[in-house]
Amino acid sequence: MNKKHLLTFAAAVLLIAAACNKNPGSSIDNRGPVLSVSATDMQLSGSSRYDRILIANAGGGQLQWTVLEKPSWINLSELTGRVTQDTFALKLQTNFAVLEYGTYEGIIRITSNGGDAVITVRLIYKAPALGIDVPIINMDRHYTYSELEIRNLGGGELTWKIDKAPEWLKFEYTEGSVFDRPERVPFRARLRILPYGQYEEDVRIVSNGGEHNIKVYLTYEREVEVFPGIGAANIDLGYTYTMVQNKLGKPDRNWYERPEKTVFIHHFTYDDYGLHFSVTTNSMILYGSGKVDYIEVYAPYDGLTQEGIGIGSTTVELTKAYGQPLAKDGNKWLYQGITYVIQSNKVSGMIIKEG
Repeated sequence: MNKKHLLTFAAAVLLIAAACNKNPGSSIDNRGPVLSVSATDMQLSGSSRYDRILIANAGGGQLQWTVLEKPSWINLSELTGRVTQDTFALKLQTNFAVLEYGTYEGIIRITSNGGDAVITVRLIYKAPALGIDVPIINMDRHYTYSELEIRNLGGGELTWKIDKAPEWLKFEYTEGSVFDRPERVPFRARLRILPYGQYEEDVRIVSNGGEHNIKVYLTYEREVEVFPGIGAANIDLGYTYTMVQNKLGKPDRNWYERPEKTVFIHHFTYDDYGLHFSVTTNSMILYGSGKVDYIEVYAPYDGLTQEGIGIGSTTVELTKAYGQPLAKDGNKWLYQGITYVIQSNKVSGMIIKEG
């Protein structure tokens, strides 16, 4: 084969190899941008939290878009932007200050280098009206955590504020805005600051759509609720992290350990209650379904065992109730299913676990 034919053959081989190695989907990459929107007809709530248009590029390259037209009573988070392979959330918020009560309709027109889109938006604007899910709340030492649902039974933006509440109720937040979806406000009783007794207080919520009073009843007494090898504070060994949180709310502290680089031990505490839990799992992150295998109680926790032993009990009372411990480890006295932490001849903590 002469040099000329050899070069021709080599070029042909390279062309064939390039054709074989070509990605079958590469033709998609050569397409131009194509405008895609999540909706072309929308019933608005008035809130940018819920009213959004998702702008995406259904083609290739970079999509460059611009809003050409919108109703004067709607504010947009952006009027122009670029999208490659991601999705942009265009937030819409109704400016109720420029509107009278009634029904409105308008269009949002978007142009781009990948086509145009027209979105019809509709709004029914009525006066806001405050709605509360419960008129009475009953609480006790086992039910110290709950949520208050605030609703807007009318239209527009309901702005609300907790104007009055007892000192022993701690709300996660005390004011906010509600459009057409309910707002849930977590709260819990701060038993630590209370003496035992019966309590009856009002929570008053004021808003631009009326006000509402909620009667709150709390019974707080010292009770038998520590059971060796079973649980304490109305939480059983084997409950999941999620179950505990549903009862007690968000923990005050949350951390993990990894002894010997094996399993993860997640710790979380409720300091107002004097409760410390641990969950053993195989994941540093996905521990919501992990089961509680260790409960520690400390001051100000005041639950008692069936024999009447609790935080503050003396070692004389402890041995009278249970006899001598199975073993001692420093200041820890070990009994079946429960370990007592001793300081100055008094019980300062109790650890409940199986065995």
